[in-house]
Amino acid sequence: MNAVEIKKDIYWVGVKDWNLKEFHGYSTPNGSTYNSYLIMDEKITLVDGVKHYMSHENIARIQSLTDFSKIDYIIVNHVEMDHSGNIPEIMKLAPQAVIVTNAAGKMALEAHFDTTGWNYQIVKTGDSLNIGKRTLSFMTTPMLHWPDSMMTYVAEDKLLLSNDGFGQHYATDALFVKEAPFDCVMQEAKSYYANILFPYGMQAEKALNTADSLGLDIEMIAPSHGCIWSGKEEVNAILNAYCKWASGQNEGKAVIVYDTMWGATAAMAEAAMSVFQDAGIPVRKHCLAVKNVSEVMVDFLDAKYVVIGNPTLNNQLFPRVAGFVTYMHGLAPKNKTAMCFGSYGWKAGVVKKIQEVYEDLGWTTVEPFEEKYTPKSDVLEKLKERVRELIAK
Repeated sequence: MNAVEIKKDIYWVGVKDWNLKEFHGYSTPNGSTYNSYLIMDEKITLVDGVKHYMSHENIARIQSLTDFSKIDYIIVNHVEMDHSGNIPEIMKLAPQAVIVTNAAGKMALEAHFDTTGWNYQIVKTGDSLNIGKRTLSFMTTPMLHWPDSMMTYVAEDKLLLSNDGFGQHYATDALFVKEAPFDCVMQEAKSYYANILFPYGMQAEKALNTADSLGLDIEMIAPSHGCIWSGKEEVNAILNAYCKWASGQNEGKAVIVYDTMWGATAAMAEAAMSVFQDAGIPVRKHCLAVKNVSEVMVDFLDAKYVVIGNPTLNNQLFPRVAGFVTYMHGLAPKNKTAMCFGSYGWKAGVVKKIQEVYEDLGWTTVEPFEEKYTPKSDVLEKLKERVRELIAK
């Protein structure tokens, strides 16, 4: 359990959670990492902890470099339990250490743990902390994605310890992006943004603008999850991707999401797909019986058109459709053009619940389309016409 040097005297002391397969409903088939960093300077500084059940690995890596009695500062960039779960254990080993966090972070730590006897240094954007050869500066990024979130910048090493920003739920032997397939890392970063940070595009834009206004010269981004971005080319690639995702810019694509019981909504989804294809519009179709909601949400990042199909069950939305709509609603994609369709047996009008979500999100819509039981060819033609109306919006 050796530490890994990422910059001169700065070490990764995190852990890799190969067995993590789900995170708050977000499918993580490739696991994740909880990245913790130790800066060996005149004032030894630990940046973030790990999940409590992997604490022994984090502690062993720290002990390979120093004794806990020599740690001066523990920076808590974020209090969510995958970052802070073992902070109480670390504080028992290093009671002399000062917790460096922001005001919201202090409140969150005190809400989660027994913090009796802990000493704090509260920081805000623009504040700095000299630890010897290095000066650390801080940038609070509230609601990216918790009120307490912040980032730490090491000027002398041009290193941004970016917390949840620019991360990926991705466990791999590679510690650096350059050691892994770049397309895989970027796809995992896109999935992470779509399922964790999607609602906070405005906050992401603000953070990017703040970093620019502070004049941060960044040559390495070390996030709290996944691989480390090193070198200007990689750093610019992920920064540019975040600029695009945060802006809500779409690529004119379409995404169709549906479930089916006896094939009626599947036939309708296929008919809708054919209209986009005939119009030359790139389209992805997802059946919720086989796709996890988090896989589907990745396509929402750059889609213009959204079409959701529902087979009515017991006069309600079908459970997997209802679950997806709830999940999607919470992530709050912006600037979509949407319609919904469905089949029913006894009662029409259930798909209006999907329409209400569209309206709450402020999307451009057309009237919902429903058919009783199995749609015949003439009905499918009417559905296609409704999709053409959508494209014309």
